[in-house]
Amino acid sequence: MEAGIPIQVLLPLVIAAMMLGVGLSLRAGDFTALLTIPRATAVGFSCMFLMFPGLAFLVASTFPLTAELSIGLVLLAASPSASTSTLFTYLAKGDAALSLTLTAVSKLLPVITIPLYVSIAARLFAGTETALSLGVGDISERVLQMVLLPTLAGISLRHFAPDFANRVRPYVIRTAVIALVILIALLVYRERLKLPGMLLSAGPAALILCLLGMACAHWLTRIMKLGRRQVTAIVIETGMQSGGTAIAIAAGLLSAPAMAVPAAVYSLVMYLVTGLYVQLNRLAPETPEPA
Repeated sequence: MEAGIPIQVLLPLVIAAMMLGVGLSLRAGDFTALLTIPRATAVGFSCMFLMFPGLAFLVASTFPLTAELSIGLVLLAASPSASTSTLFTYLAKGDAALSLTLTAVSKLLPVITIPLYVSIAARLFAGTETALSLGVGDISERVLQMVLLPTLAGISLRHFAPDFANRVRPYVIRTAVIALVILIALLVYRERLKLPGMLLSAGPAALILCLLGMACAHWLTRIMKLGRRQVTAIVIETGMQSGGTAIAIAAGLLSAPAMAVPAAVYSLVMYLVTGLYVQLNRLAPETPEPA
C-alpha cells in the first residue's frame, strides 16, 4: 500500500497544526509535577516510554503479523498519550495534575523515542533498516519538524501572547482535527479492499497490547506504593496512545499506510478498554491515600 503525494504532504502538516494547538494549551505550570511528585512522574515515564514499547515488541513478536504491521504496532507504542487522557483520568477520579504533566512532557520526547524504536523494529521485523527506507536521523528530523517544533512554538505563543493564544487555539485545533478526519477517511477509502484482512490481523494484537500495558502499569505503580489517584493516572496515560501521530508518521512521513493500521485499530480498542476502566474506578469505594 502506498500513500499518495497529497496525503504524504498534508498529513504531517495537519499533525503539526494539531501539535501547535497542543502547545497553545500548555503552560509552565503544567510541568510542576516533575518537581512536586518526582517518584510518580518517574514511574509514569518508565511505563510510557520503556515498559509499553517493550511490550509492543513482545506482542509483535508473538502474533503472526507482517513486518509492516509489527513495525506499526511499535510505532504506535512509541507515540504516547492521547489528547483525551487527562479527561479520562479526571472522570476516573485520578490525579489530573499528574496526567497533565505526563501528557505535556510526552509531546516533547517522541522526537527521540519514535526514531529509536521504529528503527530497531525495522531491523528486527524487516531484517534490515533500509528495507522500509527507515533511518534514525531522517525520522528524527521529520518528527522534530512535525511534533516538537510546533509544540514549542505553541508554548512560546501562550507565554508571550496569552490573549492571542487563547483566541486562536480553538480554531487551530478544530481545523486540524477536521482535516485529519477527512484525510484518514480518504486513506481508508482508497485502501478499502486491503484493510479488512489487516484489521483482522492487527485487532487481537492491539487488544492484548492495551490490556497488557494497563495491567503492567497497575502492577508497577502498586509495587512502587503510589496512591490510588496516581495509579489511575499512570494506568490511563500508559494505555492511551496518540494514534493520530502514529498514523501521520506511518502514512505521511514513511509512505507506508499499512503501518498505520495498528494505530487505527488500537485507537478504537483503547477507548473501549479505558472507558471500562474509568467506569470500574468510579464504582469502586474510596480508599485512603498512602502517606
